[in-house]
Amino acid sequence: MKMMNFAIVMFSVLGLTYGVITCKVTTGDTVADTECAAEDTVCSLPVFTDYTGYAGDYACGACGTGAVNCVECTPDDDTTACTGEEIGENFECYAWTFPSGEDAVWTQGETATVCQRKAATAVMCNAPDYNSATQTQYTIQNAGCGPCDADQKTAGTCNECEATMCNSSSFLTGSLILAVLSALVFLM
Repeated sequence: MKMMNFAIVMFSVLGLTYGVITCKVTTGDTVADTECAAEDTVCSLPVFTDYTGYAGDYACGACGTGAVNCVECTPDDDTTACTGEEIGENFECYAWTFPSGEDAVWTQGETATVCQRKAATAVMCNAPDYNSATQTQYTIQNAGCGPCDADQKTAGTCNECEATMCNSSSFLTGSLILAVLSALVFLM
């Protein structure tokens, strides 16, 4: 009789834990693997957008109704949690502003923006061509992170570069000088 009671208790415990999934869950600034409630059958993940990062939180259960920055996944048999995107190292770029006033010129922000990317995405910053772009000819993209707006790049009012903090005013001025020198050498 004791053996039968033991078997019933063990099967009850196994029955309660069987099918419980583990998902990554966001709590404050921390993401950790968490055992979900028995009724949860999927995990929800935030969407990662290059140069801006995640929009939303990890959680147990389905995405909310109408959620646009959320995707659902079912943990594989081999793993206990959905993994999401492979994220690359962060890098920094400067944002640019065009203050109002008669003598206004493009001004580099004092502090750099932290840019986030997927592992396969290139490091890239954007900045106005501050020698030719008027206030309406350049629209900052992702606080200086990532590529230019395609039309503005074609028009020559936006510059791109491929290194961390490469869109600083001193870097762009140096690039302009090198371009002029290259043109002069080519003409000789």
